[in-house]
Amino acid sequence: MDSLRKWFSFSKGERVAIITILALILLLILACVFRPSRKSLTDESLHNLDSLLALRQAAIELQQQQQAEKPQEVAELHPFPFNPNTLTEEEWLQMGLTDRQVRNIMNYKAKGGKFYSKNDLGKLYTISEEEFAQLEPFIVLPEVARGASGKTSSKKQEKPSFEEKAKPEKKAIPIVDLNTVDSTTLVELPQIGPYTAVRIIEFREKLGGFIDKEQLRDVKGMDDARFAAIQPYINLAAVEIRKVDVNRADFKTLVHHPYLNYEQVKRIVNQREKRGMIKNWAQLEELIKEEGEVNPLLEQYVKY
Repeated sequence: MDSLRKWFSFSKGERVAIITILALILLLILACVFRPSRKSLTDESLHNLDSLLALRQAAIELQQQQQAEKPQEVAELHPFPFNPNTLTEEEWLQMGLTDRQVRNIMNYKAKGGKFYSKNDLGKLYTISEEEFAQLEPFIVLPEVARGASGKTSSKKQEKPSFEEKAKPEKKAIPIVDLNTVDSTTLVELPQIGPYTAVRIIEFREKLGGFIDKEQLRDVKGMDDARFAAIQPYINLAAVEIRKVDVNRADFKTLVHHPYLNYEQVKRIVNQREKRGMIKNWAQLEELIKEEGEVNPLLEQYVKY
């Protein structure tokens, strides 16, 4: 018994040393236990970072795709019959082309370039397909033969007269009903491009229907020359126009009408709310004439 007590008896310094060693062993065990958890956390963080980067790249690619698919706005041109081989810089600009486009065309001609067919103009990179579609019906090209060297071998062509320029191409032009025609058919009329056709349809919807050909002059971009060119090809069949109720229609509906301005609509709404309903055209005309010109055709587009 004394021998066992001798073996398990430690001095104060030995006990401190033993406790210190046991503490270090415990710390090493704990470090080994928790080390895989930290590694897993790191792996998870890296995985999340990769996911975020992938999402960001996908968003960038989607934005680029949407921008690429977004249709470019095409300025509406104002073409007239022309020969691209003889047209001056000022006349190109007059049709609505940009300075950059005109410079490229003039540089092409200065280097000996010629237009032998209508499609030759469309092959220039500076002219878009939409712009060429507007210009193509107005291109007037005398027959020009190519020599062996590719240069013109025909006699000098005289500049076409005004009557020759104004002469329409020999193709069937449809007769259309202004209140039922669609924009696809409208572009078959002389001097009517896609943008003008859409504006005519939009104006008809806001108006409620045409009752007079002259109303086309109120369409944005419709000048005298364009109106004169299409007038022989438009008819107005009998149709019941859509009228707007000045006593019940809301502010947005009234101000949407082409023959009413913002201030006139304010007067109408104020009259309804504070003084009572509008009874007839005479009362309406008297009410709104102080806020702007009153189109006499408006009478046929309102009801009470």
